[in-house]
Amino acid sequence: MDFVVPSRVSNRKHFTLAQKHAILEEYDKCLEHGSRIAFSRAVGITDGTIRLWFRQRETGELRSRSAAGSEDGRLNAGDKEQLRRVLKENEILKAKLARSEAAVDILGKASALLDAMAKSAAAADPKLQEPEPGRPEWLTPKHGKPSP
Repeated sequence: MDFVVPSRVSNRKHFTLAQKHAILEEYDKCLEHGSRIAFSRAVGITDGTIRLWFRQRETGELRSRSAAGSEDGRLNAGDKEQLRRVLKENEILKAKLARSEAAVDILGKASALLDAMAKSAAAADPKLQEPEPGRPEWLTPKHGKPSP
């Protein structure tokens, strides 16, 4: 189990980014059984902390504070105004969507009602007799009137 423990300036539990990367590089070199645990004990941190740093390195979260400081996460005045406009537009569009969905719902119900009415009217209407062939329509007897 040959490994080099990175030097530390202070005994505090805080590690700089360079120290974290050096620890992770040395940790990756530990291949023998139990050497990673021995390395983490020699450095004075838990194996879970090293695994956390490893995940952070893989996802890109482990970067220097100076690089993170150059990206100001706060919004400037122009961004705030644009955000306000976008949020207002979003509310207007949500209201339009709700009205459109209500209209579609009403139209669907009206269509179902008209369909039901058409079916019931077709079932209630008596079938009209076709006029006899060769006989004019005005000579065909009407319902309720006796024929001549």
